[in-house]
Amino acid sequence: MPDHLIKNATIRKVRNRGFTPVSYHHDSGIHNGWIHKVGTKWNHAFFPSLGNVRISKADMRFVKEL
Repeated sequence: MPDHLIKNATIRKVRNRGFTPVSYHHDSGIHNGWIHKVGTKWNHAFFPSLGNVRISKADMRFVKEL
């Protein structure tokens, strides 16, 4: 199992593993998840409802930290 997957994820578990919990306002609704990798052009996030998602730095305006 990859390091960024968390079974029965809560904000406390996400923060304790060193990830940033976020809320993402997407076309299909609002999704809660966490950012597990920050790059120069993309942020890599995991959302239980969407799976792995790459979010560009320009689209970070739709992301709110929890």
